[in-house]
Amino acid sequence: MDGDQSSALLRGLTAAQRAAVISDAAPLCVLAGAGSGKTTVLTRRVARRIFDGSASAEHSLVLTFTRKASRELRERLWHLQTPGRVWAGTFHAAAYGQLRRHWSDAGLRPLGLLDDPGRLLRRTGRPGTEPLSGETARAVLAEIQWAQARLVSPETYAAAASAGARRTPLPVEETAEAFRRYEQAKRSHGLIDLNDLLIRCAELIEHDPAVAAACHWRIRHLYVDEFQDLNPAQWRLLTAWLGPRSDLFVVGDPRQAVYGWNGADPTLLDRLPDLLAGTRVLRLDANHRSSPQVIAAARAVLRSSGLASSAREPTLEPSGPVGEGAGGIGSAGRPDGPVPEVSGFADEAEEANALARWLRRMHRPGRPWSHLAVLARTNSRLTPIAAGLDRAGIPFRIGPSRAGEEMKAVMDLLRSDTLGRPLRSALADLSLPGIPPVLARLADEHAVEEPGASVGGFLSWLSATVADGTTSETDPAADVVELSTFHRAKGLEWPAVALIGLEDGLVPISYADTPAARSEEHRLLYVAITRAEERLWCSWSGQRQAGDRVRASRPSPLLAAIEAAGRPAPSTADAESFAAQMAALRRRLPAATPA
Repeated sequence: MDGDQSSALLRGLTAAQRAAVISDAAPLCVLAGAGSGKTTVLTRRVARRIFDGSASAEHSLVLTFTRKASRELRERLWHLQTPGRVWAGTFHAAAYGQLRRHWSDAGLRPLGLLDDPGRLLRRTGRPGTEPLSGETARAVLAEIQWAQARLVSPETYAAAASAGARRTPLPVEETAEAFRRYEQAKRSHGLIDLNDLLIRCAELIEHDPAVAAACHWRIRHLYVDEFQDLNPAQWRLLTAWLGPRSDLFVVGDPRQAVYGWNGADPTLLDRLPDLLAGTRVLRLDANHRSSPQVIAAARAVLRSSGLASSAREPTLEPSGPVGEGAGGIGSAGRPDGPVPEVSGFADEAEEANALARWLRRMHRPGRPWSHLAVLARTNSRLTPIAAGLDRAGIPFRIGPSRAGEEMKAVMDLLRSDTLGRPLRSALADLSLPGIPPVLARLADEHAVEEPGASVGGFLSWLSATVADGTTSETDPAADVVELSTFHRAKGLEWPAVALIGLEDGLVPISYADTPAARSEEHRLLYVAITRAEERLWCSWSGQRQAGDRVRASRPSPLLAAIEAAGRPAPSTADAESFAAQMAALRRRLPAATPA
């Protein structure tokens, strides 16, 4: 790598970021707090290794958890003029690609990818009863997906659910039976689901030496983003891909581990040095995104959990003038900002009206609506807010965008077409006014990987690549306020963020009844707070709608930590003055009368 390339790749990095980019350690684990520049470090490390010849683009695999993240990484590599083509995508997409190649090379009939597992589960139902209702089927499917992610079979589900204190949608034995019938139905129809992709790909590498050899020749350099979100099925596949080598780089933040309910195992990040001998751990503690006041609120929420922090977790100190974590709150990389606002309201309507007024104050020249976001713990809590913003004439987006709805309509038309038909001609013949840009881009991506792709092949690829986020990609140019849940907002950021519905029973959620679940709720609020760069507005209401009833509410107990973080600590002079005043007052009081 010549001097110009090296200078460009290291330009603007802190000392800690630079160390992570240039380190030759392997395996290497980088603990990166919110706003610490982990995507920049990941991208520049991939580029640095390709430029200096220590890695080949064609033999590099970067694993992300969303299509958006992988696309952003490829775009950054392109802007860095990185030679070659690095494969970046989700675990499911990588596994599906490898399975398809194996089926083709071995002359095997491909298994169909189940694009609507809920429908299959509803049809299987309970033994001797009517099919499961939609709501129950969704809850049972979520439980099955948790079990698959945790490598739990129908036979071992009951014991695992009991050990994990799972809140099962049906009695444990009935849930296990529904799981068994679902697996049997897939086999009888020659279908697999998304989690099957991970398990079958891992089994193929583990049990077929020829496949393993080809895999390890093809994949020589592995990178994993958001490692704290890994589940045991993904870890099993990752170690199969890695094989006997140690060329692995991971970035993660234990403070943003918020998917335990979905099967993720955040302890994998903490245990990595024990699981892979020789792993070196580096830290990116500085938050370059948020103001010191926002960081203080986030730190206070985590400290209020009362649970001991891992020695390997980032310290969450704001960035100093040199290095990482140098100095206190006042020395943050971003300038001081206003303290978070915390307000309570009589009901949801009053809260929505106050929020609309705050959003209008935030919307000023140089700050479009798209720089503002409203986040809630649950989707249902966003409904009255959306109604209030609609009345106030404030543009907003909640759930799938118009482009997403158009994309779903196009996909439905494709499903009604002949699945073996060439994809290009099927798209050209559609009767809609135009193909949504999101779908057109995805079709182009697939056509590059699979020349002559069919409609059926594209839909299966889309299911594995985008999973259930297919219609949730949004138009970044739309000037609207984003309404989102805490979970969906992970990985995003805005200059001004409102956190609404911070009520007891919602934050933390009422069913978080174990220490691990409560700790995850604290981390989830930390994730929501750190989406804000400059302004943070927090609210709760004394009454909220719960179905057909109106329930009285209390403020979340976590609001006290946010409020306390916003109060300035008394100075030494103030403390000394207060102590002197108290001493003088004691001298003036009469002496206590002996008993």
